[in-house]
Amino acid sequence: MSKSRGFTLVELLVVIAIIGMLVGLLLPAVQAAREAARRMQCSNNLKQLGLASHNYHDAHKKFPIGQHIYGNTAGGVFRGLGYNWSFALLPFIEQSNLYNQFDNRFPFFEKTITKNGILAATPLPAFNCPSDIKPVTIDLTSEAQRPSATSSYKGVNGAYNNGYSTLTNADAAAFNGTFERDSRAVYGMNNLTDGTSNTIIIAETKWGMNASKRTRTYLYGSSDPSTTWATGATEGSLLNGQTAMNWVITVATSSANRTAGSFHTGGAQFVFGDGSVHFLSENIDHSASGYFSAFPYMQGNTAPRNTMPFGTYQRLFAVGDGQAVNPFD
Repeated sequence: MSKSRGFTLVELLVVIAIIGMLVGLLLPAVQAAREAARRMQCSNNLKQLGLASHNYHDAHKKFPIGQHIYGNTAGGVFRGLGYNWSFALLPFIEQSNLYNQFDNRFPFFEKTITKNGILAATPLPAFNCPSDIKPVTIDLTSEAQRPSATSSYKGVNGAYNNGYSTLTNADAAAFNGTFERDSRAVYGMNNLTDGTSNTIIIAETKWGMNASKRTRTYLYGSSDPSTTWATGATEGSLLNGQTAMNWVITVATSSANRTAGSFHTGGAQFVFGDGSVHFLSENIDHSASGYFSAFPYMQGNTAPRNTMPFGTYQRLFAVGDGQAVNPFD
């Protein structure tokens, strides 16, 4: 009669160790697969926004206003309504019903006469990157819209970290992005003279890139506190290429609100003027050159400038710097 034999303690420990090793190997693979799926969903969102931008252009022969901040009303007083480029795209991403509920004779945050300020708290999945840790809505006393639906995407204001506070500027080299405050002429495809495949129009952004642990990115519009009309807060809708991608800083500054970034490892995704979506490395050639009117599009922040054009990343943000762009993928 044979005896049944059980596991020894050593054998049991060996089995547990093997299972632990297998789990340790499996978890990173599962996490990587999940992130790949999230990144693909984000890419699909951006492709839809790129297509919507083209459909808007087909309908209006130009791109939307980046942010309506200086609308000229009766009496010549400059008053803004605050609506941004992503609000304008709503009818082109199957959100016509929501768009039509707004009364855009009034600011997007107005709640007394209209339902604008209530509607502007409506989150939309098309503007949420699954990897972005941002809340779907926020309620900040520093904003006119409370609460406000957030977004993971901003329009491109240009290659330089300026143009957010100035009313007018005749120098097109300073205001060289696809989207701009309406103090500049609204651009169309014909203004993307570097080529649509060499010009970024929409970029990812991410939550928590400065000391305040937030990146001000709003879906329907943006404005500093106001009792009547929209003022400021353009960085809530637009960003630029002067500040490095994924720049994380430890002090409270608006510059971190004006740069692209993502929680995808190693870079972020961008929509180009031809509607294509590209993932760009955070290590892409970048010069962080500020605007200098005597020598725009050249490296450096003060005179004298050298003869080298500013970095590839900044060039991709400008619609017409005239500089050739090497392969960037």
